[in-house]
Amino acid sequence: MSEPREKLVVRSHVARDLLQTAGLFKNERLAVWEYVANGLQYVDAGVNSVVKVLVDPRRKRITIQDNGRGMDWSALRNFFVMHGENLDRKEGKAGRGRFGTGKSAAFGIAGVLRITTVRSGRRSKVELGRAEIEGMTSGDAVPVRILERETPTQEPNGTLVEIDQLHLRSIDQAGIIHYIERHLARWPRSASVFVNNHECEISEPPVATERAFHPTGAVRDRLGDVELTIRVSKRALEEDERGVSIYSKGVWHETTLAGSEGREMAQYIFGAVDVPALEEDASPVSPFDVSRSMQLNRSNDLVREIFAFIHESVEQVRRELVDVERRRKASEEARKLAVQADEIAKVINEDFEDFRKKAAKVQAKALGGSEDEDLALGGDIPAIEQSPTGAPGADGKGGGAGGEARSLQPLLTPAENGERKGKCIGGVGKKPRARGGFHVKFENMGAESHRAKYVAIERTIYLNLDHPQLAAAKGTGSVDDPIFRRLAYEVAFSEYSIALAMELAQVEGYYIDPTDPIFDIGEAINRLARKGAHLYAAT
Repeated sequence: MSEPREKLVVRSHVARDLLQTAGLFKNERLAVWEYVANGLQYVDAGVNSVVKVLVDPRRKRITIQDNGRGMDWSALRNFFVMHGENLDRKEGKAGRGRFGTGKSAAFGIAGVLRITTVRSGRRSKVELGRAEIEGMTSGDAVPVRILERETPTQEPNGTLVEIDQLHLRSIDQAGIIHYIERHLARWPRSASVFVNNHECEISEPPVATERAFHPTGAVRDRLGDVELTIRVSKRALEEDERGVSIYSKGVWHETTLAGSEGREMAQYIFGAVDVPALEEDASPVSPFDVSRSMQLNRSNDLVREIFAFIHESVEQVRRELVDVERRRKASEEARKLAVQADEIAKVINEDFEDFRKKAAKVQAKALGGSEDEDLALGGDIPAIEQSPTGAPGADGKGGGAGGEARSLQPLLTPAENGERKGKCIGGVGKKPRARGGFHVKFENMGAESHRAKYVAIERTIYLNLDHPQLAAAKGTGSVDDPIFRRLAYEVAFSEYSIALAMELAQVEGYYIDPTDPIFDIGEAINRLARKGAHLYAAT
């Protein structure tokens, strides 16, 4: 009698799988949005979604409360199945839940996940700790603590998620708000989300023009009869506003410029396309990415077809914008505005250089250096590194004026809690090093936009010619009109003063008292009013 053959099967170590999946949620923004999105998606018919996020840095806790449909015991049990089948998707309903990884999101940033959920007058409460997961030495199922099961209640349907014992040194509340607002702008239904006392708002860019594109021939056979809408904004868009949002049956999967990133005028283009074929794609190479990266899989044939269609359409619009912009820049008024912008930038950069030197000398003196000396590598004065290649502009992004080459040595700022590596250099009579600075540009950004905008990554102040105040100052006259010039200078100086305080706030330990930046803004405006007095003279 022959011996029975040993069976070979695929197994999964549940605890390791859970922690590895948790690693996909690397920060508070990703983790919080995972539960916010669940609260927005899984709602009863006729209910307007409301989600409240409470960020509590003192208690190291974040809670997410929704008015969704909640979970009965069966749904809660399915929630804790790793990579389990989404029940809505099983019923043929499109949604973002695909890989069943959301339950692990909390453990990317915290030690405890606690869920209280109410469905049809029954309340259940469960808790899972990272310590218990890490303590599992076998591949057995990880036990979840049951604190309450199907207790009768008068509470309405909904779920409370508690992310407790956060491992984060600090909680980026502003980052959470920005991330939620970015995603809400692409959410298919009306929804309200609050983060502490802030209601997240959706702000659509002002639209100058709109075009519709449809695939033809073989591309249409592959994608279906879809419509790609491309809009041109009246103002330069932030990086996360740019590009075409790709949906499938109302679910957002990615926003992309499909290869036009960084090209001239691409920063004004945004739009959307819904491709149902993505949701229905059953090819061996999935179009979707399990990592919640909000990117589609470029190895999928259908995804490549979509990107090619978007690229061709975006490029057509972008090339037209480039032609219009080049003609605009050639106009007499544009040349006059460019001259004014350079005059304003000159005053701002003189102030920036003076302020930088003064601040560095004061800090160096307070930490043992001379009041007439700057810091460089090689000493024992406590300092932090602000740039690996010198002052702003030294990495090649800030342009140059043909002067003496900038030092490419690291730029150091004195700091009590910094590493002891700075030494004093320079002194009275030493020729100052050239520094990159701020740029000023006039743009038509739409009457709804602010009168000025500072883009930190470009170190550029944009003045909005369409703003009612600037438009009224110009009237039907010339940009040389003293009233217009004076207002433009004042707007630029105010924006610079705020931008300077914002940049200084990024330097660890620079501001100790929250009133310090307010003082610096006032001082900067006063300095600039004096330095730029000559610019107010009528031409």
